[in-house]
Amino acid sequence: MPKKKEKKIVDTGFVPGIYNYCDRWCERCPLQLRCMSYMMGKKLKERTKVNLGEEMPDDDESALARLKNIFDSTFDVLRELAEERGMGIEDIYSSEKVDRGFWGEDYEDLEDEDEEAVRQIEQEDLVKCDRIYKTLAEKCQESIYQWFDEVKIKEGDAPRTKEVGDALLEVNWYLDLIHSKIRRALYGYYIYSDKINATQEEDDYNGSAKVALLAVEISQNAWMVLRERLSSFEPNISHLIVVLEQLGLEIDHFFPKARYFKRPGFDC
Repeated sequence: MPKKKEKKIVDTGFVPGIYNYCDRWCERCPLQLRCMSYMMGKKLKERTKVNLGEEMPDDDESALARLKNIFDSTFDVLRELAEERGMGIEDIYSSEKVDRGFWGEDYEDLEDEDEEAVRQIEQEDLVKCDRIYKTLAEKCQESIYQWFDEVKIKEGDAPRTKEVGDALLEVNWYLDLIHSKIRRALYGYYIYSDKINATQEEDDYNGSAKVALLAVEISQNAWMVLRERLSSFEPNISHLIVVLEQLGLEIDHFFPKARYFKRPGFDC
């Protein structure tokens, strides 16, 4: 029997799967033009006049109308992207390794489908450590902003400098990212770690764990800036940094291969 001819993968100019292992901070990303997810989102926003990051309207009729607008425009946007790059739509599907019935599934919402995995995840030390960090970090941020208001420190005035503002922005951005990536990694581990030939799935949960690790390290650096500039919050911030250090150790212990994962487009 003749061997089945493999379809040649066309270089679309995008980095396949780059959006699966990023920090979702598109505005700061130097690889926007090489990200299929970003380019589609940008063009969909232009075409539909809908901000995809906004929450859905409360009433069902408006929500359905918004979804229909997005779905009806998706194929047109994909065709437009393909034409701009001198290729067919199938080339984009093939290079991104997705099929026509799938686009942008968020595995961080899949925990609800396996109650046993959820139970195991909630018992893990790194989840408990993450929960402690999230609670303390939210309280500390709230206290800092409340202090700014009480003593009437405007943005730009010392000690509420741009450096401090950027550090607070980073802490806040990565707070939810750490939380979601840890759970995505653990969910993948519990579902696929005992499966044979689950290489792709192993890469996925190690990749998610690496993003969590990077987010932990960025958050540590941001808190160090805040500790130096906001001396009155030094005890609380020092505690947070210790919790983050422990969280990083917990992630490293559970996912020893995570740091070696090569994120598409980001890691050489």
